[in-house]
Amino acid sequence: MNFFFLRHTSLNIEKDIFYGQTDVDVSKNFNKELKNIKIKLTNEIRNLDKIKIFSSTLKRCVKLAQGLSKDVFFDDKLKELNLGDWEMKPKNKISRKLIKEWEDNLIKFKIPNGESNQDFLKRLKKFLDEIKKCDQDVLIVSHAGSINGMMSILTGQPFDKLLKNYWEKIDYGSLSLVESEGNSFNIKYVGK
Repeated sequence: MNFFFLRHTSLNIEKDIFYGQTDVDVSKNFNKELKNIKIKLTNEIRNLDKIKIFSSTLKRCVKLAQGLSKDVFFDDKLKELNLGDWEMKPKNKISRKLIKEWEDNLIKFKIPNGESNQDFLKRLKKFLDEIKKCDQDVLIVSHAGSINGMMSILTGQPFDKLLKNYWEKIDYGSLSLVESEGNSFNIKYVGK
């Protein structure tokens, strides 16, 4: 079973804004990016019409998933981390002390009125446990944080390590692949 992870396209938002679960719309470049993504998927996935497609319910993912197929399964568990009081705020407007606490305790720190990465990972694990039962290749249209989280859960690599290694590689419209080898999962590539 192969897990293809596709990050949503670029957004209509300023740089360095925390947007987590805010339903931000795609940028004006959407159609061009969608065309390029379709070419990439044709090169990477042999039978795209035979693959099961799942998507986050946020419009930036919904638009991309529906641009790829009419047969998409939407799931709230794929949403990005809930950033609570930090949603739609520039990073420099959030208390430096709180940012430091979050960075020092990335897994257990709960963002005020949001969620901790520990809760976020539990949510993603519940989704993965459900879809592993279908035992076929899947394409998951989601968010950078969600993709890092699912790769961590599948491979057993620490979430914070994956974030540091792959955060910038999982760019808008990028594709990542986790392959199963027996009972284990390995990252084949990130951010293609």
